[in-house]
Amino acid sequence: IKSEKRKSDAAEEPQMKKVRNESSGDGKFEWKPFNSGKFQGGEGFKKFPSSAPGQQKDWKAFKLQKKELRVKRKEKQKTKDIMDVMNEAKKIYEEMKCKTTKGRVDMAVKLHNLLKGGDKYSKMVLSHDTARVVQCLLKIATPAIRGEIFEKLTGSLPSMAMSKYAHFCVLAMIKHGSAETRERLIEALYGNYVKLCSHSFGHTIVDSIYITWATAQQKSSMRQEFYSDLYRKDKDSKVKCLVDTFKDAPHMKNIVLGNLKQHIMKAVNKKLVDNSLFHGVLVEFLTECSEEDRLEMATLFSGLLASLASTREGTRAATLCFWYGTAKERRSSLKHLREHVEKVCVHEFGYYLIVAILHTIDDTKMLKKMLLDTIVEKVELVVEHEGGRKIIEWMIQPGETKNFHPTFTTTLNEGLKYSKKDVAIRRTEILEATHADLVAAVARNGAFWLSNGHIARTTASILLTKEDEKTTEAFQSLAKVISDPGWMLIPPKKPEIEENPDEFEEKPLKKKFKKVKNPFEKPAVKDVKEETPQIGVEDAGLHIVLKK
Repeated sequence: IKSEKRKSDAAEEPQMKKVRNESSGDGKFEWKPFNSGKFQGGEGFKKFPSSAPGQQKDWKAFKLQKKELRVKRKEKQKTKDIMDVMNEAKKIYEEMKCKTTKGRVDMAVKLHNLLKGGDKYSKMVLSHDTARVVQCLLKIATPAIRGEIFEKLTGSLPSMAMSKYAHFCVLAMIKHGSAETRERLIEALYGNYVKLCSHSFGHTIVDSIYITWATAQQKSSMRQEFYSDLYRKDKDSKVKCLVDTFKDAPHMKNIVLGNLKQHIMKAVNKKLVDNSLFHGVLVEFLTECSEEDRLEMATLFSGLLASLASTREGTRAATLCFWYGTAKERRSSLKHLREHVEKVCVHEFGYYLIVAILHTIDDTKMLKKMLLDTIVEKVELVVEHEGGRKIIEWMIQPGETKNFHPTFTTTLNEGLKYSKKDVAIRRTEILEATHADLVAAVARNGAFWLSNGHIARTTASILLTKEDEKTTEAFQSLAKVISDPGWMLIPPKKPEIEENPDEFEEKPLKKKFKKVKNPFEKPAVKDVKEETPQIGVEDAGLHIVLKK
C-alpha cells in the first residue's frame, strides 16, 4: 500500500509545479521564485571562515584573537587622546635639546606644564621617541620640576626599570636627581632587586645604584633579598652579610644557601653576570657553600671569568672559581679567557685574576699557549698600565717585596692548596717561557722602555733577573737612547673624553685657587701650566732606575 501511495505522489508532483508556474494571481500566499544570488558573496556581505572538511574550528583561538583586537582598539583610543600632546612635546624637545638654544629652562617649564596632567608621563616613558623627551626634561629642568616628575612616576618604577625605553628615564633620575630622590628611588625598588639582576635592562640600573650611589646599609639591604624571601620587604639592620642570616640558627644554613644558589643559576643561564651586586653575593656563596657546589660553580663560570673580572669582588669570585675547578675546567677557562686577555690585563681589577692563574696553575705549557704568548706579543700595550706591569713583574720576579705588598702575596698563597706542582718549578718554567721574548722586545724599542719611570722599573726587572742571548743588545739599545743629547720625555696623552649625545649642557670650568692662611686675603687664581717635554736624565723615576 505504501509503495503505491509513493508512486501516486510522484505522478502528481509535476502537475502541481506546472500549476504553480502557470498561476499569475496577486494573492498573499502566491509562490515567488527564489533569488539565488542574494547570499552568494555580494557587496557588503562577509562570509564566515569555514573550517577544512573533517576539521573542527578552534573556538578558543578565535575568542583569544577577538579579545586581542578589543584590547588593541582600546589602547589605540587611549593614545589617540594624547597624540596631540605628544606631538607638541616633541616640537619643544627638538628646540630645547640644542646647546645653542636660549631660554631652555623656560622651555622645560612649558613642557612640564603640558605633561603634568593625568598619567601622561607614565605613558610617554614607554615609547622610544617620547622617552627621550622625558630624559631631556630631567636633565635641564629645575630641581622642583624633577621632584614633581619623580612623584608622578614613583608608583611605576619597578616596571619602568624593566622596560626597554623607560629604564633610561630611571637612570636619568638617578643621575640628575637629588640625594633624597635617589634614596626614595632605591627604597621604591626594594623587593625587586633579585628580579632586576636577572633582567636584560634592569641589571644595568642595579649595577649603577650599587657601585655609585648606595650606602653600606642600602647595599646590605639589597643583598638580603638574595638570602631569603623574608627579606624582600622586611629588612634587618643586623644582617650585614650571608653568615649573619644563620649565625643564630645553624639549621637554616642549607635553606639559605639553596635559595641563593637558585638566584645565581638563573642569572648565569641568562649570561647576566656583569653586575656588582651579583658579584658580591657570588663571593659570599663561594666562601660558604659545600665542595660539590663549588665544583658546580667552577663548571658554570668556566667561560665567564672575563665578565666577572670587572669589579673587585667579581675578580675575587673569578679567582675562586678557577681555583675550585678541575684540570678540565681550568683548560676551558683559559680557552675562553684567551680572546679577552689584553683587556683583562690592563683592567683596574682584572690583572689580579691573571696573577692568580700564574701563581697556581700546573700546566705551564698550556698556559704559554693560551695566555703568555698573547701577553708577550702585545707587551708594550700591556706595560703602559699599572696592572699590566704587575703581571710582567710577577712573571720575572714573583713575590718580590719591592714590587708587591706582602698581603698581596699572602692572599695569592691561599690558592696553593689547589695546586700540585712545586712553586719553584712553576716559577722557573714561566720565567724560561717568557724572559727571552721580553728581552728581545726591549732590544727592539729601547726608547719605549725608558719612556717614564714606571716602565723603566719594569725594564730593570727584566734585564737584571738573568742574562740572555739578547741581553747585551738590549743594553746597547738603552744606552743609545740615554746617550742622545736630545733625549726628551714626552708627557703621556690624556684620554680623550667622548662626547655623550645625551649631555645637553657644558660644564663650567673649575678654577684652581691657592690656599692662603690669612682669612682677609683673597685667594689668587693659580696658573695651570701645560705639561712640557722633560729631559730624560732629570726625571726622578728614571734617575733611580739608571743608578741600578
